[in-house]
Amino acid sequence: MFEWQESAWKTWNPVRERLPHAVLIRSGEGWGELEFAQAVAQSLLCEKPRADTRACGSCPACNWFALGNHPDFRLLVPESLAPESSEEGAEPGKKRSEQIRIEQVRELADFLAVGTHRAGLRVILIYPAEAMNASTQNALLKSLEEPPPATIFLLVATQPDRLLPTVRSRCLKFALAPPDPEAVLRWLKEQGVEHPESGLAAVGGAPLAALKSVDREADRLAFIDGIRRPGFDPIALAETVQRIPLWDLVGWLQRWSFDLLLARATGRVRYHVGEEKALAEIALHCEATGIAAYLRQLAQARSLARHPLNPRLFVEDLLLQYQQLVRRP
Repeated sequence: MFEWQESAWKTWNPVRERLPHAVLIRSGEGWGELEFAQAVAQSLLCEKPRADTRACGSCPACNWFALGNHPDFRLLVPESLAPESSEEGAEPGKKRSEQIRIEQVRELADFLAVGTHRAGLRVILIYPAEAMNASTQNALLKSLEEPPPATIFLLVATQPDRLLPTVRSRCLKFALAPPDPEAVLRWLKEQGVEHPESGLAAVGGAPLAALKSVDREADRLAFIDGIRRPGFDPIALAETVQRIPLWDLVGWLQRWSFDLLLARATGRVRYHVGEEKALAEIALHCEATGIAAYLRQLAQARSLARHPLNPRLFVEDLLLQYQQLVRRP
C-alpha cells in the first residue's frame, strides 16, 4: 500500500466492520489499486492485526501471504500479469493471455468446497475484474450469489462498466480517490525518476503508470512524433509499434486525442505539456465533434485491446481513422 492511500484505508475500516461477501474496488488505472487490494486481503487474513486493522506482517498468516502460498487466499489475474512460468514445456516467447480464463474461475470450486485452513476468512482477489469475458463472469456469478461461509471476494476494476450488471449488483462498491499529486511526486523521486512532473502529466496523474512509462518513454515519444507530422503514413507507423502492448498504445492515442479536443475548445492541454503549439495547429483542421467521435471509438477500442482478433489490423484501423480526422484539405 502507498502513502497516498492512507485516507482510503481509513474509509475502508467502517466497511471492514460490516464485511460483505463481495466488494468491487473501483479505481483509476495505475493508482496502486492492486497493491491496496492486496493490503486489504492480507489484513483480513492476518491473525494479529494492528490497531489500525492493517496486517501485522509477522504472524504465520502474514508470512504465508508474503510468500504467496497462504492456503486461504487465491489471486486470479491474467497470464500476462502472472510470474513467468518455469514449467517444462512452456513456450518461450509465446504471447501471454490478457484475459482471466473461465478455467481459472472453475478451479475455485475445490477451494470453496472445503473449510478454511486457519479457522478464519477465505479471500479471493480478482484483478482486473474487467479482464473476465461474459462467460467467465457468469461462471463466477454462482459463487457471488451463493457465497460459502467466511468467504469474501475482492474484485478490482479500472473499467467497472465492463462488468455485467448482475456481477456489479452482487458487490458493495468501494472507490479509491485520485492520488495526491505531492505524495506521488515525492514517491516517484524516491524511485529514482528524474523530472517526474512531465511523465506524470502524460499518464493523467497515475503514479504506477508513470513509473512503468519510464521504460517506454522513448517509444511513446517516437509514436507521438509520428502522429503529429502532417501526412504521416498510418501503415508504416503501425509497423513500427508492433511490439508495444495494445493497451498502452490505445491509451497514448486517447490522451493525445483528448488534448487535441481540449486545444480545439479551450487552447489548453492536459497531458502533453510542451506540445501545445503542435496540438493547436493540428486542431485547427479538425471539428470538435469529429474529435469527440474518435475518442468514443478509442474508448470502445480499449475495451477490446486485451484480446483483438488481429492486432496489426487493429492498430492500422485506429491510425487510418486518426489520419482521416486530422487530414488537411
